[in-house]
Amino acid sequence: MKNNEANTFVFIASIIIGILISMNISFSRSSEMVFLSTKQYHDAYNYKNKLYNDIVGLVEQYDKYSSKLEKYKSNEQSQEQVTEGIEEELRENEIIIGKTPVEGQGIKIKLNDASIEDVEDTFDYQLRLVHNTDIIQVLNDLRNAGAEAISINGLRIVESSEVYCSGPFLRVNGVKIAAEFSIDAIGNKEVLYNYMMSNENYLKTLMIRKLNVKVEQSDKIRISAYTDQPKLSFMK
Repeated sequence: MKNNEANTFVFIASIIIGILISMNISFSRSSEMVFLSTKQYHDAYNYKNKLYNDIVGLVEQYDKYSSKLEKYKSNEQSQEQVTEGIEEELRENEIIIGKTPVEGQGIKIKLNDASIEDVEDTFDYQLRLVHNTDIIQVLNDLRNAGAEAISINGLRIVESSEVYCSGPFLRVNGVKIAAEFSIDAIGNKEVLYNYMMSNENYLKTLMIRKLNVKVEQSDKIRISAYTDQPKLSFMK
């Protein structure tokens, strides 16, 4: 009799424990649905495309260098050909890092402060001005659109370029510039134009704020070289 009672107790306890475990598993597997805004979705989509393009570029670069290394190892090229290849690489790298003036098709963007005649308060006044954060957002959009070279008021933008607020001016590459801000970008002119003028990108925000925004395509844009030398205090 006692054995039957013990078995019954174990059976009931097992059922209860099983129910608790199954409930816990179902709770842990439940997930909340997250809804993204149009801008969040667009940003995530652009970031995914950028990562994909970066991966494709790295794979192509790896294949290119691997092929070149195999040629060096097998002595397929003469010393003169190797030297010419190295010099060509140096020229390409100088173009990429901005040390060489370049030209090509692209777009021109002009940004200027809006009229302040009907400004009602300080907040509205600030919205009518072009800030360094606005320039940075536009530069990021241009890079995402595939711009190969960019300049602001004739100053070449490179990886180390800074865009700071300096009172009524902006400081770019250590140089103070004032509105009107002229941004030139070299790349596929139609792709750049359509991307920058889409409703999800930052230029539309500037237009809503009533800033003066002009965008035009061009078959020939010239961008000067980056002339500043890096200041190295700790690297040897």
